[in-house]
Amino acid sequence: MKKRSAKFLSAVCAAVLAVNTAAVSAFAEDTTDAETAPYTYDCPIFTDADNAVLYWATQVGWDKDWWTDAPSGITAADNGCLYVCAADSIYKLDKYTGEITGSGKMAGQASYATKGPAYADGKVFMALDNGTVQAFDADTLTSLWIYKNKLGGSPTCDIAVDDGKIYTGFWNGEENDADYVCLDTSDPDADTTNEEINADWEFTNLGGYYWTAPAFTDDYIFIGRENGVPSAEKDDALGLIKVDKKTREASLLTDSIKNDVRSKIVTYGNKLIFTDRSGTLYSVDEKTGVTSSYKLTEQLGLEGFTCTSTPIIENDRVYVTLNGAGWNDYNGSLIAVFDYVGGEFPFELAYTVETKNACQADGIFAGVDADGYNVVYYVENGYPGTLRVLRDKKGMTAPINTVTETDDNGKEHICPDFIFKPQGEHAQYCAVDPVFDPQTGLIFVRNDSFNILAIGPATDKIEFTANDIATHRGGTETLVYMADQTPTDCDYTLTAWNTTGIYDYDPMEYTTFSVDKFTTDDEILTVSFRFGLYTGVGNAPECTTDVEVLVAETEDQYKRALAQRGDVNGDGRINVTDISIIAANVKGIRPIDKYSINAADTNSDGSINVSDIALAAAHVKSIRKIDKER
Repeated sequence: MKKRSAKFLSAVCAAVLAVNTAAVSAFAEDTTDAETAPYTYDCPIFTDADNAVLYWATQVGWDKDWWTDAPSGITAADNGCLYVCAADSIYKLDKYTGEITGSGKMAGQASYATKGPAYADGKVFMALDNGTVQAFDADTLTSLWIYKNKLGGSPTCDIAVDDGKIYTGFWNGEENDADYVCLDTSDPDADTTNEEINADWEFTNLGGYYWTAPAFTDDYIFIGRENGVPSAEKDDALGLIKVDKKTREASLLTDSIKNDVRSKIVTYGNKLIFTDRSGTLYSVDEKTGVTSSYKLTEQLGLEGFTCTSTPIIENDRVYVTLNGAGWNDYNGSLIAVFDYVGGEFPFELAYTVETKNACQADGIFAGVDADGYNVVYYVENGYPGTLRVLRDKKGMTAPINTVTETDDNGKEHICPDFIFKPQGEHAQYCAVDPVFDPQTGLIFVRNDSFNILAIGPATDKIEFTANDIATHRGGTETLVYMADQTPTDCDYTLTAWNTTGIYDYDPMEYTTFSVDKFTTDDEILTVSFRFGLYTGVGNAPECTTDVEVLVAETEDQYKRALAQRGDVNGDGRINVTDISIIAANVKGIRPIDKYSINAADTNSDGSINVSDIALAAAHVKSIRKIDKER
């Protein structure tokens, strides 16, 4: 039986990248094995639109006219799965292939959900309408327990996980009460699937909680909240909620916030970094509450602009996005880059750069590239849902790697370059946080096309090996075929390298060969491999490799080409006959043909001379054995 196997080998960055969960930072570890994955990389970062490939796209939530059934945000678990909800079902997808591998029924829906499930301790947790949270077994997606909040509300916040607890908040409108809750992740009754549990604690806030997620320290939890008035600053100050983990006592930290906090809270040293809806960037001392702020909208005169951005802070640089006024393209939406300098006024604006549409979802810090630049990805909430890349480092006062784009009125705009633009049925707005997954090296995007898109770097090295029929001449692998055979008539393995671990597909769907049928004149086989649907600018790039081949016309030639070293005539034995054939060749009496060269080179030094005669004789006399490798 012919074996047509294919593998992708993962070789990700050996350097440790800083982790900041709240800012959706990525952590990559070295998974390289020098023996099995000799092809290594500097970092799992891709910044070129020609090489950013859509690996797969899977639609979840099929009725596009019924938006309450739209899929939620997604989570990538370390068990090889993605989790997403749509209508009243929760789904499990293979993150390598996009195949839906399981589903379960929920106790309700998460209508218009931009936030997705959370994964922890072999369980998946999803917040639903009416203040509900449900836990599922991650493997079977059977229900484990249900929590129902007394005030109800929409599930507008991420589910945060910390030390065996989950945390999330609800929203009942800008002028109504809603709760933030803490729940234990354990299953109190393994024999019951829908038992109701109680919260460890619940904190009621006028205006509730929207898009925010807490920061955790060893002793405290810090939670942002709404200000309780419609789309305006509150007259009196609004503090962060500070919860003591041990006593569960709540207090207020800082007296300087007057607008909705719709950002996640990010920790940086002993500071809490976040934004509010008015476009103010805050740094709050977690112990003293001393607050510094930079009101970007005021400093730049951006009336009507808003901010829902979670700051990304890496290597003393801070990245924040601002939403322009209105929904038109090029409405002034931008990315602001700050130096973090500490002190009383910790932020110094380095520069801003415009985007075509608002980047309302969280950005992704992917790491530091080989040139020392922070690499940050943002997806735009506008058609077609462009994924942009910002390369930046301390000291820069203007963006690099920009692209000039022209609006409908002919005005030019300088924007960060893009690495991917969804095409056709995949193109749509995106207000859902993208996910960078270090296990695969892929970015997962859920946009309003109801598709989950898996975007990653293209294949850049392949190896084609025909199993059990390889011979080596001078250290070069040569594959032996019979005339009129095709490249796939013998057992083979195709191995492709990049920074991901994609597998489980039929390689023939993506592989082509330079030869349909072999002739004895063929010496090189070119194997071409193209994996993925398309890049942001065209077809997925093709990766090729050249393989030396030796094509035999007769069974005798084929047998001699595959014979072990020393067995020059291919009869399965090494004896004086083989010694005489080598000697005749060395003396120029009877040259051997190309099919016996490998076997005659008994010491594998790439040439046939008296040393090969001596080794063959020593082998026959049992003085020293020939290495039998072909």
